[in-house]
Amino acid sequence: MKFVLNKTYYRGPVYEWNLPTGWTCPYARECLVKVDKTTGKFQNKSDAYKCYAASAERFPGVRKMRWANFEYALKGGKIILPSDARAVRIHMSGDFFNQTYFDNWLNTAMVNPEIEFWAYTKSLKYWVARLQQIPVNLILTASYGGGEDWLIDKHNLKNVKVFRSASEINDGRPIDTNDDYARIPDVNFALIDNFAIGKKHQKKIK
Repeated sequence: MKFVLNKTYYRGPVYEWNLPTGWTCPYARECLVKVDKTTGKFQNKSDAYKCYAASAERFPGVRKMRWANFEYALKGGKIILPSDARAVRIHMSGDFFNQTYFDNWLNTAMVNPEIEFWAYTKSLKYWVARLQQIPVNLILTASYGGGEDWLIDKHNLKNVKVFRSASEINDGRPIDTNDDYARIPDVNFALIDNFAIGKKHQKKIK
């Protein structure tokens, strides 16, 4: 298993644990993109916007690492955190693909109370099944646009919505640009579609 240390995007150094996009996202709908393990060919199945995390899988090395992590997780491999980890972003790419895997991360957070963990997820079924067991150092954010959105309102889950631009936000949600709001409990927030941002930036350059 392999973590990636990111020192630029987040507030402070953060270790990321990543899986292949799409293939590990059983409840993704609006953002569903799968990238072929061998060829790197994209299968864009999204209805609204592309999964930004999938773009990195055009590189063979990235695909190899994410699939190796997936295969390790499928076998029920124990999560071994880097010795200097103090903050862990679970799934910059990928999602909780079954209850056993979700529970593996849940238990990892429980036995490491000094470490901060957080994740976005559309696999709300697994979260709801353990609602009363989530430790305070594991912050989960329900991502709208999946097959179980109805569970967000039913259980009042912390959540995020993706918008094309800030002008579309009509409910006062703050915009998260570096996962700060994702790391705070009970705060609903917004994200701006990364591809929309990229297109706007390209227009300014031209």
